[in-house]
Formats: sequence, structure tokens, C-alpha cells
Amino acid sequence: MLASALGVDEDAASARLEGRILVTAGERASCADWAREICDLLDRTMSVTRDPADDVKVELVVGDAVPRSDAKRLYARIDASKAVIGLEPPKVASTEPHPLFAAIAACSAAAATLSLAIDAEELPKVGLPITVPFDQLGISREALDASIDLDGAALIGAGAVGNAFLRALRHVDARGTLPIVDPKAVGGGNPNRCLYFTEADVEHPKAETLARNASPDFPHVALIPFNGNFHDYVAKNGPHRTAIVTVDSRRVRRAIQAEVPGRVFDASTTDIRAVVVHSHRQPTANACLSCIYRHVPDEQARERAIAGGLGISLDMVRESLISADAAALIAGAHAGIQAAAIEGMAYDSLFKQLCAEQALKSAEGKQVLAPFAFVSALAGNLLVVEMLRVQTGQADTNYWQVDPWGSPIGKLRSCRPRIVDCEFCSIPHFVAIADQLWREKSEAA
Repeated sequence: MLASALGVDEDAASARLEGRILVTAGERASCADWAREICDLLDRTMSVTRDPADDVKVELVVGDAVPRSDAKRLYARIDASKAVIGLEPPKVASTEPHPLFAAIAACSAAAATLSLAIDAEELPKVGLPITVPFDQLGISREALDASIDLDGAALIGAGAVGNAFLRALRHVDARGTLPIVDPKAVGGGNPNRCLYFTEADVEHPKAETLARNASPDFPHVALIPFNGNFHDYVAKNGPHRTAIVTVDSRRVRRAIQAEVPGRVFDASTTDIRAVVVHSHRQPTANACLSCIYRHVPDEQARERAIAGGLGISLDMVRESLISADAAALIAGAHAGIQAAAIEGMAYDSLFKQLCAEQALKSAEGKQVLAPFAFVSALAGNLLVVEMLRVQTGQADTNYWQVDPWGSPIGKLRSCRPRIVDCEFCSIPHFVAIADQLWREKSEAA
């Protein structure tokens, strides 16, 4: 992943990741908890140590702790209203942050720390100090105490953002039954950014693995795996009230919208540069999921790059999952790939993996680059915030783009309109179905 981001080979990228990050945390329980959140994100990319005797590139000092090394230092402090990460010890109050706010601020702390440790001009710029004012998240502290009823919802996608969503959800009062819908298996690169996955989970079904590994964090939620796509799930269970969308494909998002869910909560990443959060309720006069993720020229270019890079046809790529015939073609074109190991895998996922390993050198490789763990984590956290905002009547927008290397800016929230040629909204048949299925329930809500 880093090799593609920097435009260098694997050896040069590995050199950037040599050494360790020393984390020194204050004694307060909330400070130690926040340090653990940050470490969980950092050690998916670089080695993290608590031992000052180790050779370290950067020391992250969390809270009011005393530095323990002569390495470059970064200070991170947090209170109930904000977090500040900078090169000098910032001043904060002694109040305690909500755990969800702390998890969001951990993403900023990880971004700043990795930027300082990797020290590459090709990465997005981080302006220090970073201040994360929690009022920019658009949710009151009282709303954080609201209970989220998951009955009638389904989590679609058990990848990095799906993992991050559940990691964030454990910080609020969630109850009910939540199906996890994903047809794929855990890939070799997934544990680098999927916070509930380990190397031992590779090749096991994603939905089953996420449900099993996350369940201990949810005493009041039943996580039910479904090894298939959302179309299969709806065919078996009928139209769904709420779709929590965390897949990594524009085409798949449009297919999800075609299943006419009543409510959509969606979060995505634009490689390592941005996080996007979208929500809407049907019927709507504003943008739906297909409006937000409409077909764009870059998407077709990406599909062509995947087809050319893997040695298969464009029609095969548009099937989303690797068939037995396609697996045989790919294995024939790429030494070291076994057909049985990739059958059923998503083309996007395999392409990302090969680009990250520099096995494929493509101009499109950077555009579909798998994000750092903290980028996916931010998307998952903001998805929970959006659900709470909607549930407590604090949401009057449907779109928010956030810079994971900077501070969230609430004023950038907007209400996106429909697009005239939307694959869903412009089709009277779909609009009529949405109206028939959900208008009465929407008005009652």
C-alpha cells in the first residue's frame, strides 16, 4: 500500500516503515484507553512499542505523561470538548471525553504520528497542531446516550469500514439483531486495516469472521452472518428497512440502491485522501445512493485497468466476483497465484492487493489504493455519528466529506440533490416501488 502511495518499490517503502513508534501514556484511565485506541490504528502500519529502550523513530506522548526518549516527539491530549495533537504539549481541560469522540480523535492522532514517522512528501499534508473540536461532529453529548435499535437493519460489507463501524458502535448503546452481509473471504491484506481480523482469519468467510470476532463487544446485539451479496439477502428476506453500507465499489453501491432499502447509511473512503458519509430515507426528493456514486469516467478507466492488469475481459470484471473461469485465466497470467485461492474473491480486492505488493504496476493502482487503518476507522466512526444524528433529529443534510489528515469541518456538510440521469431516481418504476414500500413508514417516523 505505501509503495503505491509513494510511487516507489517495496524495498524503499519498507525502509520508510523500519523502526518503531514509542507510545507513552499518562496514568488516567481515560488517557490509557485513548492510547490503546491510537495504538490499535498505528500498529496496523508500523511497529508500536511501550519500551523506551527500543530504537524508535517517533515518540507519541498521550496525556500529561513525561517523554521517555530523545526521538522526535508528538503530543496528544484530549478533553470532553476537543483533542489537540501537536509538536508542543497542548493545553486541555481535565474533563473526560465520550469514548466515541475519543475514537474519532484517535484517527487524527494516528494520522499525525504516521505522517511524522514516514516523513514522505507524497503523503497528504498534515498541518500541526491538529485540533479536533467535537462540536464539529454535529451531535450533542446528550444524543450520544441514545439507544440505536438495529432490528430491521443489515450491515452490508465486512471489510475495513464494516469492521470500523462495529468498533465504533461498541461505544454506544446498540441493541437488536444485525445481519452482516458479505460474499467474500478474508484476504491476505485485510488484517492490515480490518480491526477485528487477524492473520489466522485469512481465507475464512468475512461475514462469519466479523460476526464471531466482534460479538464479545456486543452483549445486547446478535450479529448474524450471511455469506452472500445484498441481492441474495433481499431475495431470501424481502425488502430491508435499513442498509448500513460499507462496501468498496461504486457499482455495488448502485446495485444495493436497486434493492430499494427504506433507509441508507453509507460511508466510504477515497483511497487515503477522504472519507465520505451519506444518508437518506426513501422516498426522497434528494440524492440517493446511486446519485452519490453515479457512474463516472474514472470508474470505467479503473475497470479497464483491472481487466488489463489481471489478464481478463472487461465483462468479467463487471461481474464483481471472480468466477472459476476468470480465476484460471488470472492464475495463468500471474505466477504464484493459485486459481482456487482467488475464486469468489472481488476483482477490486485482488487488484488492490497486487498493486500494494507492486505485483501490478498500473496508473489506476493508486486510485484504488487500500487506505491506512485510521482512514477506514474514521469512516466507521462517522457512520455511527450519522446514525445518532438522524435518530435524534439533528441531521438536515445527506452528504459530508472529511479530510482524514486534518480536522473535521461541520460546515462542509451539504444536501446533495438528485442527478437527472440517476440509475435509480430517474426510473419511474423504482420511484414507484420506493413510494409504495416506504412512504407510509417514512411519514410515521
